[in-house]
Amino acid sequence: MKKISTILPLLLLGLPLAQAGTVDRIIAKVNEEIITLSELNRHMEPARRELGAKYSGEQLQKALEKAEQGTLDALIEEKLVYQKAVELEYEADADSKIDAYIQRVMKENNLKDTDEFEEALAREGQSLREYRDLLRRQIITSELVNDFINSRISLLTPEIEQYYKNHLADFTSPEEITLSEILITPDDGDEAAATRAGEIHRRLLAGESFAALASQYSKGPTADKGGSIGSYLGANLHPDTARAVAGLGEGGISKPQRLEEGYAIFRVDARREPVARPLEEVKEEIKNRLYQEKRNPEYDRFITQLREEAYIQIFPEME
Repeated sequence: MKKISTILPLLLLGLPLAQAGTVDRIIAKVNEEIITLSELNRHMEPARRELGAKYSGEQLQKALEKAEQGTLDALIEEKLVYQKAVELEYEADADSKIDAYIQRVMKENNLKDTDEFEEALAREGQSLREYRDLLRRQIITSELVNDFINSRISLLTPEIEQYYKNHLADFTSPEEITLSEILITPDDGDEAAATRAGEIHRRLLAGESFAALASQYSKGPTADKGGSIGSYLGANLHPDTARAVAGLGEGGISKPQRLEEGYAIFRVDARREPVARPLEEVKEEIKNRLYQEKRNPEYDRFITQLREEAYIQIFPEME
């Protein structure tokens, strides 16, 4: 059966259910299954809280409208997949899987029997029947998706290796450099500061202590700590600083570098070069990325086919 869709405004879906009246409304129908306003509002709660903390006024209203449409689409898709699973008799052994899952949950939460489990559910505002129905839907829809989509996706070793080569930067730790600084400010003029920096640089190259000279001459904020200014990722260094220390190994002393504050001399206390994680270490991460890249279009095609075969109606506002 081909899809018939009536897209009309919904009744202020951003409002809490209590404001929608005492009688729940049907807002959509997916074949013979309905979606109610309370169901939509229940699924919208997390997004409503998150968006309410980020936006207000017109921005909030627009964000809520977008989230509501996305939530409604997701509910429609879930019902389409569930209906297909029921049609293909995926429910046949669902009860035994539900029972096994509940037993595992009870064990993990130290619940002695079903009565304690039901009490725990009640505290969360859910009945055992509702919980079992939710599990049933999740189990059989995930099995259907696995059979129709996931199992058809293959990942070959050459693909994984090529992805690693093409995205090596993603798996490479950045360069990190630890520096000390002697800063000579132009209190007596720029020329005097340049001369003083040159003299200190020569003394450093002659072997004098960087920390001692920093304590004696530096006007930087860390002079009393021997000039140590800490560690930085290479990409976060100021361009002038990066140029000054480029090519220097550990213990290397830079030439005086003119900065906005004055003349700076840097020492490289430690340098950690970029290190690429080996392929074996990141293989599972790459598989997950490739899997999602392949799965998403397959899933979209599957849902499109289900939509085309279904009767989907979105109801207009009811007075």
